[in-house]
Amino acid sequence: MMKLKTIFTLIVTILFVSVNAQKASGYIQKEDLNKDFDFLINAIKATHPNPCTGISKSEFENKVTMIRQQFKDSLSLKQYYQYIAPLVASLQDGHTALTFPGRKLLNANDALFPYIVEAKMVKPYLKITENISPDYNQIPVGAEILKINNHTAEEIIRKIIENTSGESDMYRLKKSADFNMFAFLFGAFYELGETVKVSYKFENQHFEKTVPTVTLTNLMGIAKNRKPANKNNTTETPDFLLQLKPESKTAILEIRYFNDKEKFQAFLKTSFKTIQDNKIKKLVIDIRENGGGNSALGDELLKYLAVTPFRQFDRTLIKYSQLQKDIYAEYCKEDAQYCNQYNYIKEKHNGAVETFPVKELILPYAKADRFNGKIFLLTSVRTFSSAMNFAQAFKQYKIGTVVGEETGGWLVSYGDRIMVNLPVSKIPLSISTKKFYTVGATDKDLHGVKPDVNIKSDAALDYVIKE
Repeated sequence: MMKLKTIFTLIVTILFVSVNAQKASGYIQKEDLNKDFDFLINAIKATHPNPCTGISKSEFENKVTMIRQQFKDSLSLKQYYQYIAPLVASLQDGHTALTFPGRKLLNANDALFPYIVEAKMVKPYLKITENISPDYNQIPVGAEILKINNHTAEEIIRKIIENTSGESDMYRLKKSADFNMFAFLFGAFYELGETVKVSYKFENQHFEKTVPTVTLTNLMGIAKNRKPANKNNTTETPDFLLQLKPESKTAILEIRYFNDKEKFQAFLKTSFKTIQDNKIKKLVIDIRENGGGNSALGDELLKYLAVTPFRQFDRTLIKYSQLQKDIYAEYCKEDAQYCNQYNYIKEKHNGAVETFPVKELILPYAKADRFNGKIFLLTSVRTFSSAMNFAQAFKQYKIGTVVGEETGGWLVSYGDRIMVNLPVSKIPLSISTKKFYTVGATDKDLHGVKPDVNIKSDAALDYVIKE
């Protein structure tokens, strides 16, 4: 996993997935719009265990009807995406989502906002963090954007959230801010001309300037020709890492992704031996940047921490569909590990829902092999999916103190998604097939794991080090 040190480097990566610029995809005819949209709606209804969790069934159907009414003529991919993205996002399921098409929505000469911007839920909502080049520096780095044309920063933030799939608003904004460049996000929903009027605040003074926009082609050229300030800025970041602070008898386990069970087991075995040999008294588990992975790895870590037998889930609900069966049939052809699951689900009736209670508890390791000191868990709005599951078990079994922000993933959530491309637009769509109840959770728990100490995530590590 590569960690990109500058936002501009991220832009280069996004822009140059392929060598040549993506040309405008043209218009989708009415008949094909209906075909694509029918597939989208039918796939979600047939596959998702309960698509109307974040929205009522009647409200969802009303939205579907209103969108269909817009198919009076052909639409561009951008126009079509503007209709369907908020519909899918309204389901409030981070695993049921359209992949943001990025520059595929744009023409080569489309005008884009020419600054790199950080987006937040609190003021400053929009802040300029970098200039793309000396030619586009009329607004200083650090300026708080108040308006772009007549659109307020709050309005722009809300637009991003409403078009991004996820559970909480904070997670949805973080998800977009982390994986998409602001210029593309803004360009997907707002039209700009050769210039743009920007109202901003800098050093406690208010300004208003009309500045030139940048075309997609020119932005790509700037990104391609710009050399990073430090060629060594891009470094390898492992999925899991142990750091020792001998002076305070503290160890920090940073886990960014629950991936590769065999490698993780070896890492834990070595790490806890090192922790024991160094007589560590305080253990900090950092999952602030962990977006999920395989929950079985969470069980492996809990074995070193829990005092009593444990489980991460109370029950799992699965819905069967023909689309799910077709996709798992392809999985089975490519990888034999999926064949058992395919052979099981292929016999089920389409539309059937099955619940699997989790009764078996997992035994922790013997006391001599477990960590027996003070334990802290660091969480943030980025803590999602399997990382959230781990956090809930950690809190439910009172293993230690949770510090930071409420997790982006919810205690009752959906997952085990299947992926498919919409037939005409080719926009990738993921759909959840299962509903997960983490240990101790009920249908009322439509929220994340709430920390014992609620502070900004970037201050959480310093806080526990001083404890």
